[in-house]
Amino acid sequence: MNEFGKEFYKLYQETDDHDYFLHYFFLINGREFHIVEFVPVNSILNNCHKIAVEKARYTRDEGQDAKTREPARKVINQFKGIMAETAIHIFLNRECGFSLDCISRWDLVRPDFKSAENEYDIKVNEGGREFCIESRSSSSYRTSLEEFMQEYDIIGKYTNAVKRQEKKSDLYIRPVFQYENPNMTKKEYQKAVGDTYQDISENSLKLFLVAAAGKEEMYGSKGYYKNMGQGSTRYRCIKIRNAHDMDFIKTYIEDLLGSSETQ
Repeated sequence: MNEFGKEFYKLYQETDDHDYFLHYFFLINGREFHIVEFVPVNSILNNCHKIAVEKARYTRDEGQDAKTREPARKVINQFKGIMAETAIHIFLNRECGFSLDCISRWDLVRPDFKSAENEYDIKVNEGGREFCIESRSSSSYRTSLEEFMQEYDIIGKYTNAVKRQEKKSDLYIRPVFQYENPNMTKKEYQKAVGDTYQDISENSLKLFLVAAAGKEEMYGSKGYYKNMGQGSTRYRCIKIRNAHDMDFIKTYIEDLLGSSETQ
C-alpha cells in the first residue's frame, strides 16, 4: 500500500458513522432503476485531489480525444475519475458488504505513477480469485439525470491513435457527474469545468452511480462501437437502459466468484 492508500483507509475509518449514499429510483425504459448519489466528506475529496496531482504528473498530455490537455485540466479530469473510483470502492464496502480486505484500488497500492503496466481500476479478490471492475465517468450538463440514463451509455474499453489496446474488465460501472442546471450550454459547461472543486463542494455538481453491465453483455449483442465526438477514439458501449441498476453488482460479483470456485 502506498502513502495515498494509508491516508485513505485512515480517513475512511474516521468517517465510519457517515452515510456516503443517498438512494433514488427512476423508471427507465419501463424498468425501475435503483441508483445512488455519492455524498463524500472533504477529507476523502482531499485524498482524491492529492492522488490526482501526483497521477497527472505522469499521465499522457493527450485526452481520450487524442488532443493535448492543459495541466490544470489534466488534474481536474484525474480528480473526477479518482472520485468516481472512490465512490465505487466505498459502495462495494458499504452497500454490497464486501470487506475492505478483499477490495483493491490500484491507485492506493501501486508502487508509483510512472508506469501504466498492470494497471486496473478496482479488483475484488477472494480466495485467490479476482474480479476486475472498470469505472468510466463523464459529465451530464444538457439533460436531467433521468434523460441521461434513457439516452446514453455505459462505456467499455476504447482505442485511438495513442492508446492502441485495452484489456477487457469483468464488470463496467457507470458514474455520472450531474450538473444541477440541466439547461447548461456547451460554452457554459466548458467554463464550469474550471470550477469543478467549488461546484462539488456547493452541491451544484453531484456524482451518481447509475448502472452496471457484465463483460458478456458489453461485448455481446447488446454492445456496440461509438465515436462519442472524440476524434478517432472508438468506444465499446452499451445503452444504460439495456443494462442493470446498482442492485445488480453484488449478485453478479458473488455469482462470478462462486462459479470460479466450482471450476
